[in-house]
Amino acid sequence: MIKTACAALALTAVGVALAPEVQAKPQVYANPEFNQGWVKSSNTGGVLDLHIGVEDGPFYIQAGPAMATGMGDTVWGVTGKAGVSGKVSDRMSLYSEVSAGKFDGGDIGYGLKVGSKFRFN
Repeated sequence: MIKTACAALALTAVGVALAPEVQAKPQVYANPEFNQGWVKSSNTGGVLDLHIGVEDGPFYIQAGPAMATGMGDTVWGVTGKAGVSGKVSDRMSLYSEVSAGKFDGGDIGYGLKVGSKFRFN
C-alpha cells in the first residue's frame, strides 16, 4: 500500500515537474469537508474534517481534527492528506493524494487517490 502510494505520488510529481507552472508564495487555507457513505440504501457513516493546510505551487498538505458519525455514535480523531497536481498539457492535468486518519478506539486508516482531468474546450 505504501509503495503504491509513493509510486503514484512520484509519477504525478514527475508530470508536474515536466510541465512549467508559475510558482506562487505558499498559501495557508482552511478546508472543512464532509464525506458521507452509503451501501445500497444503508448509511455507512460520515466524516467531518476540519483541516488547516498549506499549498505551495502544485503541492499541498493539510490536517486537523475530524468527527466520524454513524450507527448513532460520534467519534473524534485526526485526519490529514497531502497531494500534488499539475498541468500536463493545455487540456490535461494529473493529480495524486494520500490520506490518513486515526479515530478513538480504531486503527489508522489510509487512502490513495490518483487521477487525471481532461478539459474538452
